[in-house]
Amino acid sequence: MSLSTRRASIVSAATLGSRVLGFARDAGTAAVLGAGPLADALMAALALPLLARRLLADGAFNAALIPALVRAQARDGREGARRLALAVLLALFALLLAFAVAGAVFMPALIRALAPGFEVGGERADLAIACGRIALLYLPLAAAAAVYGGLANGGGRVALPALAPMLANVVALSAIVYVALEGLIGTAAAARAMAAATVAAGVAQLALMMLATRGLPSRPAVVRPDWRGAGRVLRASTPALLFAGLPLLRLFIVAAVVSATPGAVSALNYAQRLMDLPLGLVGASAGAVLVPLLAMGGKSAGREASGAVLAALGLALPAGLGLCLLAPPIVGVLYQRGGFTAEDAEATAQFLAILALALPAQGVERVLAATALTHGVIGPAERIGAGSLLACLLLALGANAFAGPVAAAGAIALCATASAVLLGGLLARRGLLAVDRTLLRQGLAILCAGALMGAAVDGAARFWTPPAPQSLEGLLRLAALVGLGMIIYGVTLLALRPRRARSQQET
Repeated sequence: MSLSTRRASIVSAATLGSRVLGFARDAGTAAVLGAGPLADALMAALALPLLARRLLADGAFNAALIPALVRAQARDGREGARRLALAVLLALFALLLAFAVAGAVFMPALIRALAPGFEVGGERADLAIACGRIALLYLPLAAAAAVYGGLANGGGRVALPALAPMLANVVALSAIVYVALEGLIGTAAAARAMAAATVAAGVAQLALMMLATRGLPSRPAVVRPDWRGAGRVLRASTPALLFAGLPLLRLFIVAAVVSATPGAVSALNYAQRLMDLPLGLVGASAGAVLVPLLAMGGKSAGREASGAVLAALGLALPAGLGLCLLAPPIVGVLYQRGGFTAEDAEATAQFLAILALALPAQGVERVLAATALTHGVIGPAERIGAGSLLACLLLALGANAFAGPVAAAGAIALCATASAVLLGGLLARRGLLAVDRTLLRQGLAILCAGALMGAAVDGAARFWTPPAPQSLEGLLRLAALVGLGMIIYGVTLLALRPRRARSQQET
């Protein structure tokens, strides 16, 4: 096994473990807060820290930092790398610290922007302001952790940085246990404790990242900072951060639009958390495997990008169909306990079913965005991303006015699909995406396998009367339906594989 393959395996395994712990964290949060006004307030307060974590902790910043460090070390040796690392650390930390201070001062205005439906002076708005001022302390910690994590990855150390999200989830789970033991379930104190746990998770992640950089030549030291180099790194990171945050930014837009409906913000966020596992795996694979291949692919770059698109579609399509068709039992088994009622589960399942339709497009969009940024197609790609956000806002406003919050969430699927189509067309015209008979044939095979899987799972779910979601039978039913879908999808895809691919593998 090659070094790059081992690193990709470590990243993927750590991502999977982190998402599993994330499910436990979200289930615990649902149990102690439900999906009502308290959870609405906490979700609004955590919007900016969650965005910072998604952008900085998931490795998007590395695409700008690591190449700059390599160039600095080649030009000025170890001293040059340290000067650049220190400047980037100080600049990013100061930028997000200033944003955190300003955000704390103007938190009422921020909450009105993030959740305009919250009544001014009401329970949700006041609690969101209090929790938001606590949680914003996470921002400078995330900045420092991102820089140290980039230094560790650039030095070939991936194990400890990959464990950082898992550590954050462990801290959050500890806070949930504390809330339960103290009898604070369903109280404002529980929401404030979860906001404080976000800051504690930031401290833990930073400590782990600093440990991962021990002994590296590029580790920040007391030297003269390279401010010009830091400016170039921050400017170069903007496109990657935009596309890394697109799914979450669309979610924020829809959450703001539906925030006048009690419980809608929290139900929407709980549903999105279930989307993070397949989407996170696609993103991790794009960052750890695709980008290096594209960077050195030469004339075969278009073929590599096409293969990555098929891989993303092959993973995201069955996951999206499964989440859509099995939304009620998934939400019931994972969330419905404690303060999370049957009504909360029904609302969350409706959001999950509509959000799951966006998953295939979002997975493909990530791969296409990574391809565009790697090859320097930045300006047109940025315009597509920005246009997608504007379209999401307009569509969500219209859908919410005429059909309600669940319909508004459909704007995410429509805009992600349009963005993926436009990015694919842009890359194909520039010869960076090989759109040929092989790609179309294999894509059609994935669609056929997904359709057969969906029909089988839907039929079995209708035939098998659902028991109580919290029961052992409910868990076993869900596991059986998921297993059935995986088997049918895998067997069908294998049977529809082109003969040439089968014969090459056999030989």
